[in-house]
Amino acid sequence: MLKPVNGTPGDVTDYSCTRIEYDLAAGREVSVEDHRVQDDMDFLGGIGRSFKILSGYDVSDPFAPDAPLVINTGCFTGTQFMTGLRAYFSGYSPLKRTRAGMPMPVWSAMSGSFGRKFSYTGIGDLILTGRAAVPSFLVIRQTDDGPDISVVEAPSHLVGARVREKMFYLDERYNDGDKNYHAHFAVLGPAGENWETVWYAAVVGSTQEQLMSGEDKWRFAGRLGMGSVLGSKNILGIVARAETDYYRKGDDRLKAINNEIGRGEQSRGYRHPNNRNGLGGTGKNSKILDGFGVLPYRNFEPPGENVAVPVHLETMRESDDFIVIDKSCYGCQITCHQDFYDVPEGGKDPDWRKARRNHGEYLGRFEFEPMELSGANLGILDPHDNLELARLDDDLGFDTISANVVISFLMDYNARGNGTVADGVTFGDAEGVRRLKEDIAYGRERLFGKGVRAIAEEIGGEAFAMHAKGVEFSAYLGQTNPGYPFAVAGGHMSMRTFLLYVMDPDCKPDSADYWVRNITEEGWKMVNKDLHGGCLFTMAPPDQVSEGIEAVFGVPFSAERVLDATYRAHILGFALEQKQGITPDEYDLPSDIFVGQSKGDLPGVRFLTRELFEEVRTRVLERLHRDVETLGYGDHAAPASVQAV
Repeated sequence: MLKPVNGTPGDVTDYSCTRIEYDLAAGREVSVEDHRVQDDMDFLGGIGRSFKILSGYDVSDPFAPDAPLVINTGCFTGTQFMTGLRAYFSGYSPLKRTRAGMPMPVWSAMSGSFGRKFSYTGIGDLILTGRAAVPSFLVIRQTDDGPDISVVEAPSHLVGARVREKMFYLDERYNDGDKNYHAHFAVLGPAGENWETVWYAAVVGSTQEQLMSGEDKWRFAGRLGMGSVLGSKNILGIVARAETDYYRKGDDRLKAINNEIGRGEQSRGYRHPNNRNGLGGTGKNSKILDGFGVLPYRNFEPPGENVAVPVHLETMRESDDFIVIDKSCYGCQITCHQDFYDVPEGGKDPDWRKARRNHGEYLGRFEFEPMELSGANLGILDPHDNLELARLDDDLGFDTISANVVISFLMDYNARGNGTVADGVTFGDAEGVRRLKEDIAYGRERLFGKGVRAIAEEIGGEAFAMHAKGVEFSAYLGQTNPGYPFAVAGGHMSMRTFLLYVMDPDCKPDSADYWVRNITEEGWKMVNKDLHGGCLFTMAPPDQVSEGIEAVFGVPFSAERVLDATYRAHILGFALEQKQGITPDEYDLPSDIFVGQSKGDLPGVRFLTRELFEEVRTRVLERLHRDVETLGYGDHAAPASVQAV
């Protein structure tokens, strides 16, 4: 949380935040600093500050007790800016490693209400080191004297418990049944507790609706194994309790900004069709991509168009088997969540308004990546199975993207006659997937929780292991996206090149100039939301962000400064990859997706040759290395004098 240093702030440097380093082994604060904002990266927050902090550590093992895990928020988190809810978990990833085994720095973002409560406790940045002696919860309380932090031993019945059981216990313990919900939570499932064999565990965050309804409507810091890192510190969950909400409301300009965000054209794509002519939320992508023949199917190999119609959002919405209700996060008007319920006895009312009020049991939430990767990409086209498998990922505490890309790889491996792994799991085998996910989460599978690259290195199949730098692809074909290797974090969250092939009317897919320009000049701009704490789905342009800052904090800002701070964070992340010793040829894609290979000549896409990609890679890396020096990050890019373990 940002605090004015004195009087009326006239500049971002007139703010500070509380930075705490906490040793979990000792159960005490190592340092407490009133950190004065130095620049726009500091002020915006999130990864702008996290990457600076991480640059001060030499890390060869992401699970070592002295490896840091940074938790913080953005400047908009906990304010009235729509929707300022995000918290960031940043550290060195067990998945994203160099070929020599050195972990690289990443972040994962979580929406929900944990971030705002964390901010209200008074903490700006929390740096966790050490390892608790026993499985524990980290409890952070707001007090008149500042944040109070303690390590509390977890009850034995919660060790190994699923997310739902941990959330229920913490709500009962720290919210006292008062319905004010002063406390919110970030917890692990069994996947995170078994961090030695599961490297893609998520941190699962509570939401206001989840606590009020009792339904498992959580949000996630899912990607890149930050849940595994938290698990390695023997922390099963974090409690952030604040009885007073320091809710910055902003001046009159903020109302107009929020109206445009919630009701305007910029968020239309993420709204339900019944909400001001919305286009359907992220779930609409299934039908769009399937119509172009580029929807991931059976390990990213679609045989044509419209192969997954039964599990399109539109098909399921019109089905008599489900009632769909659009929901929103706390304080947001966009209503981008598509919640699925069973129909009541007597069937579905044809009037959607009445159906909303008379539904059966909650079945799950339709969001594109979880549904697509646990459905069509596994060859599973039964909508009930699809909803159940996506929901299972959440309760086990997986990053649903990595978990399902691993399973699609194992299915592909078995289908190619390479041998039999994972009990011979095959495309379309929903029951086999359920068993395999539980075996991985509970540590019974010793290899398959370590990510698709580690698996392929041990059993073979590197050519069709869908990842870049060890990070599993999101639900977009690598065949359409040469930008994947240049994302600093998740491929669809930190490099916006994944939809250009389908959505850009001016796309020139066989042009190196086109891809170099979009990777180096446009794709990284989406990262701005991972500094300031606003939601991706607001689609807030930089001028709207800067006006929001002026309205909330009363200091001058500009769109140019938003973009400059964003690019600096992006380039610092790239520089820290160099520090860990990554080589140019590690910015690569699986060989099977190039033209002339088994997944490279698809009916819906056939342009990405090895020669085109290598030209793009050479030119992009030249530009990025040049900008590392220009922005003064050359010292950060010097290889660390440590060896991977």
